[in-house]
Amino acid sequence: MTDNVSTAERSVPLEEKVGQLFVAGFDGTEPTDDIEQLLSSHHLGGVIYFSRNIESPEQVASLSETLQTIARDAGEPPLLIATDQEGGVVSRFDWGAQLPSQMALGATRDPSKLRTAGETVGDELASLGIWMNFAPVLDVNNNPENPVIGVRSFGDDPEVVGELGSALAAGLQSAGVAACGKHFPGHGDTETDSHRSLPVIPHDRDRLEAVEFVPFRRAIDGGIDAIMTTHIAFPAITGDDTLPATLSEAVLTGILREEFGFDGLIVSDCLEMHAIAGTVGTAEGAVQALAAGCDVVLVSHSPERQREAIERVIDAVESGDLPEARIDSAYERVRKYKRRQFGDDHDTTWEWPAAVEQSRTVARQLAHDCVTVVRDRDDTLPFDTTEPIHLVGFSGTAQSDAEDDRYDPSDFLASLARHDVEVFFHRVPDPEEYTHPFDGGEQVVAATYHTRSNPGQARVVREIAAASTTLAVISVRDPYDLAAVPDVSTYVTGYGYSPAMLDALADVVLGHADGSGTLPVTIPNVE
Repeated sequence: MTDNVSTAERSVPLEEKVGQLFVAGFDGTEPTDDIEQLLSSHHLGGVIYFSRNIESPEQVASLSETLQTIARDAGEPPLLIATDQEGGVVSRFDWGAQLPSQMALGATRDPSKLRTAGETVGDELASLGIWMNFAPVLDVNNNPENPVIGVRSFGDDPEVVGELGSALAAGLQSAGVAACGKHFPGHGDTETDSHRSLPVIPHDRDRLEAVEFVPFRRAIDGGIDAIMTTHIAFPAITGDDTLPATLSEAVLTGILREEFGFDGLIVSDCLEMHAIAGTVGTAEGAVQALAAGCDVVLVSHSPERQREAIERVIDAVESGDLPEARIDSAYERVRKYKRRQFGDDHDTTWEWPAAVEQSRTVARQLAHDCVTVVRDRDDTLPFDTTEPIHLVGFSGTAQSDAEDDRYDPSDFLASLARHDVEVFFHRVPDPEEYTHPFDGGEQVVAATYHTRSNPGQARVVREIAAASTTLAVISVRDPYDLAAVPDVSTYVTGYGYSPAMLDALADVVLGHADGSGTLPVTIPNVE
């Protein structure tokens, strides 16, 4: 692609152009000295929020206004403030308004509902001063052993993922929030987490065209604003099983820009992930990512690495290692996005209470549409609410560094207890040391959490089933738990444990909802 840049862009100081291409994160719920320094002296272009920055809607709206004021007072353009509000296990906001996971939304198979979901999230984000959402996930989760995508994907059908992802993106953008599809060219068929190492996807080009590329092409055709790269090697494209896609010109410029015709923002995944930081290093990774075709690079955590990366890019341009024309092209795309987003008045005043409440309402509606009764062979559901119910709740932790680690089995107890029913809670922090107390005839809900990687959970479930109980297994993490206990007669999945989803699962158990979702993935070795 030819870098067409006006004389005006070339007159902008190099330091300002480079700084505008960086998005940085920080600790705490108020601006730190480090982030203020990056804004005022390094011309930082954007900020990413994580759970560590979030307390309440009012606090987030105030934080956004404060950051924009700092940038404005420093004479800088408005900030690109972004977050990962995918829904489900990757939801930075924790006030009960998050959507179910994307795989749960995939169980609806309804693009119109996905567009509504996107618009609702977009309204909430905009009301909080957040103008880009790093969603939807466009990865096709066709590997049940994937440790980092899983329920973050809409499913294992490329066409469905593309259709639903495009609908969600359209909804976000209708609310004025940029959607950023991820992780190009695809992170769905890995058994390695790029936060911790460099995965390799060995498939040939024909297979990539048939599966991994399909959702991204669909989203691009639908007008998605931004695409995020992945730190995965694709040797069929690059000829190198040690080169992450984020650093590959063949992937980003050759395929995404030239073949797919994408003219929006190309955003790197965080350059502090091990696949970059543990190989070429974060600072050199920034140089190589921009050279490959990225317009925006993320350095999400360390102030030292953030400063070093910005300064290293400036040095690379000044030394001739990185063409300034590449910086000019990226800067122009960022500037064009900000002009479209903010106009000339830089208005950053928001009304959040109504938007947050609308998110809660839509999340509840969608959760009931998503719950999937995978099987109920003996008509176990609904349970008899005139008799006690025993909840066996297994503990669980985040499966990836990308996730927000919030699950507590007592949350499902609270969802069941909303109804007029007696519930006895059996917390199981360590299934290897647990022996169930049931004699037979009891109504038991076993709430499983990633049972495939926990043989102790599977053993407990099998033993409860063998005790002639009335048993319903409810997966609160991902649908693949059934592969670990394939003989259970009643199995329900909610694809996650958001507050709305736990309430919907409880409603299905107790007969207040029917669980009509359609399983969007294939569970291996299960008929």
